[in-house]
Amino acid sequence: MKLPLWICHQKPERCFKINNKPMLLCSRCFGLYFFIFIGFLFSIIIGPESFNIKQLIIFTIIITSPFFFDSITQFLGFRNSNNTLRFITGSFAGLILGIDLHFILVYFI
Repeated sequence: MKLPLWICHQKPERCFKINNKPMLLCSRCFGLYFFIFIGFLFSIIIGPESFNIKQLIIFTIIITSPFFFDSITQFLGFRNSNNTLRFITGSFAGLILGIDLHFILVYFI
């Protein structure tokens, strides 16, 4: 089964393997999507009023920076990343983006 490319590129060498078969999502996308869900649930539990917009902007920039650095430097060929690092950077970015998503839905929509 193939997913649309806008969801994930699905390069087998960048996917975690289960029973020696690559997952549908690469390790970075898996961490990102899974932790968006976790971050959204976390934000529901603690309440979006725990954050203000300035805090969220600062946290989002700081926490997503490694994600973008890892992605861009790998894309430009400066270095090679590994699946563990891809998963970790995707997870941190997903966590804060899940919190951001809940905040946006509560206060702006």
